[in-house]
Amino acid sequence: MAAGLIESKLQQLGLDQDPEAFVAGLPPHIKRRVEALQDLQKSKDELESKFRKEKAELEAKYEKLYAPLYSERSQIVAGDKAVPPKEGEPADPADVKGIPEFWATVLLKCDITAELIKDKDFEVLKFLTNITSEQDFEDGAPRGFTLKFHFAENPYFTNTVLEKKYVMLPEDEGVLEKAVGTKIEWKEGKDVTVKLMKKKPKKGAKADAKPQMKTEKVESFFNFFSPPEVPGEDASIDEEEMEELQALIEADYEVGATIREKLVAKAVSWYTGEAIEDEPYYFGGDDEDEEGFEDEEDEDEEDDGKAKGQKGEQPPECKQQ
Repeated sequence: MAAGLIESKLQQLGLDQDPEAFVAGLPPHIKRRVEALQDLQKSKDELESKFRKEKAELEAKYEKLYAPLYSERSQIVAGDKAVPPKEGEPADPADVKGIPEFWATVLLKCDITAELIKDKDFEVLKFLTNITSEQDFEDGAPRGFTLKFHFAENPYFTNTVLEKKYVMLPEDEGVLEKAVGTKIEWKEGKDVTVKLMKKKPKKGAKADAKPQMKTEKVESFFNFFSPPEVPGEDASIDEEEMEELQALIEADYEVGATIREKLVAKAVSWYTGEAIEDEPYYFGGDDEDEEGFEDEEDEDEEDDGKAKGQKGEQPPECKQQ
């Protein structure tokens, strides 16, 4: 059977060749023009590299300017800085300090983070006192960012700060090299990322035989600190596994970027709900089942003037821009 037009064209394009061999095989008049385009592309890439560096420096400059504001925010949330009552307001209750559950509320009001939080997680997140973000540099070039989750003393783990670091490739700011999280030092019996499974003794076992115990991983917000590993170039992994891993890595990065770019930046707006109103509304798309949909014109004829094809507004989704 003769090869299709596209298949035949792809063979002519030399997809199995390396780029240098492909260019070398072009007719001289085409090769000369392609080389001129390559020179232009090189100049553009140099400018883009300079842009990324200057952009990162500008962001770092303003991060330093934001820092005192974030620090004061943290003090108010924790109750370390008093906000005097307004005229006519009663005195603050003595047993309420700062804004209880502030950051837990922020995380719950954003869809991207809320879907990770389980009932047991919320009890732990009540002790979350602050989330901070820092841009990381190496030799003056941006290399990603680090999120820091600050916790008050609590009955769950001994860490006071849990970190999540996203390391980007030095030659390409937009490509993730790896993500690294803090090892959580859980107190005995308090690990919310696992459940304890008890296996009954086999028939015929001694009456005083102890049941076997094992732990099983469960869904939890705190799995965020145990991110999927980016496989090395020599890793042996099939296509399906790679696609699943890629989806996990992308989802993990989306959570981190959302926390950095949205929740840390506008925490009080998420607490009050203002940020939710600012998020775009989605009216369905490729993920919706198209079965059962009718042509608008047909529906219009049947409804005789009723609103056609109208769908209710979907709840806003916190999504990386």
